Amino acid sequence: MIAKNIKGKSFKGCVSYVMHEDATLLEAEGVWVGSKQDIIRSFAMQRSGRKEIKQPVGHIPLSFSPADKDRMTNEFMVQLAKEYMQEMGIRNTQYIIVRHENTDNPHLHIVYNRIDNDLKLISVNHDYKRNIKVCKKLKDKYNLTYGEGKEKVKREKLDNPAKIKYKIHDTIKVALPHCTNPNDLKSLLEKSGIATVFKLKRTTNEIEGISFSYNNIAFKGSEVDRKFSYANLRKEFEKNLEMQQKQKEQEQVQQQTENKPKANRIPTIGGIKLTPEQMAVLKDGGYIYLENMQRKDGSKLSAYLFFDDQMKQHFVSKQNPDTFVKYGKYEMRLMDKMRIEAGFVTKAKVKWWGGGQYAYPHLWKANQSDTDYQESWGDPRLPKAEKKEEKPDLYKNTKINRGRKR
Repeated sequence: MIAKNIKGKSFKGCVSYVMHEDATLLEAEGVWVGSKQDIIRSFAMQRSGRKEIKQPVGHIPLSFSPADKDRMTNEFMVQLAKEYMQEMGIRNTQYIIVRHENTDNPHLHIVYNRIDNDLKLISVNHDYKRNIKVCKKLKDKYNLTYGEGKEKVKREKLDNPAKIKYKIHDTIKVALPHCTNPNDLKSLLEKSGIATVFKLKRTTNEIEGISFSYNNIAFKGSEVDRKFSYANLRKEFEKNLEMQQKQKEQEQVQQQTENKPKANRIPTIGGIKLTPEQMAVLKDGGYIYLENMQRKDGSKLSAYLFFDDQMKQHFVSKQNPDTFVKYGKYEMRLMDKMRIEAGFVTKAKVKWWGGGQYAYPHLWKANQSDTDYQESWGDPRLPKAEKKEEKPDLYKNTKINRGRKR
């Protein structure tokens, strides 16, 4: 339900507008209704008693949501119009109530004489604020639909103070999701030139009300929108704070999960959950043999399983991973070759010069597409100070013949 209070000079122009061919006159008070001209003359006759009044015409379009269309009988619309006039102080005067059906929104027009039957002027001071309160009261009383209208209102066609009210409304709507307390909202609105004033309880200094102003035009929060009364804003602050805390907790849990060493987890490979004993072997750089692992296509596979040294990726091989193969300058285990080719730094076990000797250089490829791998006798992933050179001792376990003493 939306109402707009308009003042005018000419009953002829206003009555001619509302009484077009498709209009239905629902009720009239204090005027002759034989014709459109009779209605105009009736208004003009009473108006002549106060010729000094420049704007004697009162015109109120009263519009309702399409969602309430089925309820809008002529009788119910007249009842709403008369209660609206009573609440607005429009009493003891001439009026007509006319229904229009040229839009999707059921609506009517009230035309009344601001010069009442005692030739007193019906005041329209504070009509704007009073209109908001009365519309809200009637909507709540009769459970009428609160329209989604604010999003559909064409701001560029509004005049003040309505234009300012919508500016405040739109700014609060954008700022509110980022606020967890009243001062957050106040700070964000200040950036748009909107001032916020809190009404405090005398005894406790707690906030009990809120109002907003722009260019010296002020509105209570509930006048901007019932969602922006302080009670409703406080609920939004609490909801935003709770959401913020939950998000922080989720981020902490996620961080803890990401930081948790993968070695502490027992994964499932090919539908087979590994045992703690199997995991212990894999952590030590060894391998295990798993039977009947399930491939993505549903087929079964039995093969050896091993990981890189940081347990980031698993590898499967039908051939024993301890088998030595020639790869680059070294002869190394198959498992080391597969790790290097996958882009991992690997402490490889390679055959060293001479029979039965092994060395353990760190080998890796800077890019997986590289033909040759790089080599270091310390772990290249560690800072220089922590690297330990592990070059093989060619003479370890070798007996040296120093000759016979003479």
